[in-house]
Amino acid sequence: MNNKDRKVFWDTLCSLQGVDIDKEAELLRKTIKMPKNLYRFRPVTINSLDSLRTNTMYFSTADHYDDPFDSYSYIDWEQVNNQIICEYNDSTKLQNIASMIQSVFDIPANQVTYSIKSVPSNQWIEYSNAFLEYTREEIQRIQLSICFTEQFDNEVLWLKYASQHKGFALEYQITDDFLVLNGKVSQQKCFLYPIYYSNKKYNATEYAKMLTYKIAAQNSKSEFSDIILNNLPKMNWHYERIGLIKHKCHEHDREWRILYPFIMQSQDIKIQRPKIERKPSSVIIGIRTGIPEKNLIISSAKEAGIPKIYQLRIDKSGKFVKELIYNEKQK
Repeated sequence: MNNKDRKVFWDTLCSLQGVDIDKEAELLRKTIKMPKNLYRFRPVTINSLDSLRTNTMYFSTADHYDDPFDSYSYIDWEQVNNQIICEYNDSTKLQNIASMIQSVFDIPANQVTYSIKSVPSNQWIEYSNAFLEYTREEIQRIQLSICFTEQFDNEVLWLKYASQHKGFALEYQITDDFLVLNGKVSQQKCFLYPIYYSNKKYNATEYAKMLTYKIAAQNSKSEFSDIILNNLPKMNWHYERIGLIKHKCHEHDREWRILYPFIMQSQDIKIQRPKIERKPSSVIIGIRTGIPEKNLIISSAKEAGIPKIYQLRIDKSGKFVKELIYNEKQK
């Protein structure tokens, strides 16, 4: 997909209201021109060789990516602070909050109101901003994805993700069954999306606020938690929007991502990262990969049953080309 196609995708994604998810998902899919092949660049490490040998791809969280702005939630701090001041000075809204707390914890409403007003508004702003900062970091800790590119000959990606051309790249054919999650039923599919590149930031203020309320509820008493969770508005498509936009300086990466279809808590991700098993159609060895590393890649690829192995070379015109060095059919 070119930049124009990616913008059509992004504009459609941002227009979705989260009313009819299935219908909106189908509308979004129609804007995606799915590639026939995608590539992943890997260094030669114990973990990457084990993943190669077992045909496994692990989902990573955005806080482990090299770009600190990956899945970064931009917050309109002025809007947040003005809202706090407005609610602080609105006696009706304060009374509603106090009544809700009274019904759950049996604390007199007038006592709740007094407690709120006894804290200066600027201090409430400091508390709220601190919570939102934590939530912004938490969003990066729960944003699960697997990254690909359309290009096997991308010099920058070989430098960044394949140890300065000393690693390898994996080629995947994108078919209908590629996205089925561990072979389960169709409603539990992964979703493959293009990355949109722009210097315009995505405003994630509302999503961060709602997630802050959700985190607070999950760490509160069960009765209070239920009230908050049952009254939170649905925030469909924000997870996708946050994970699918990057600064324009990265546009030459021509990146695609599989987003994990479920939002997990960060502590659960630490215990066990989700993964999928997919056999690459080929492996491409880097132009500067050493002989010992090359042999490890080849033996791991053969053990995994990957049918083709290529060696990257530079042709007479100064371009990267793939030279076939192993074909399972020609054994």
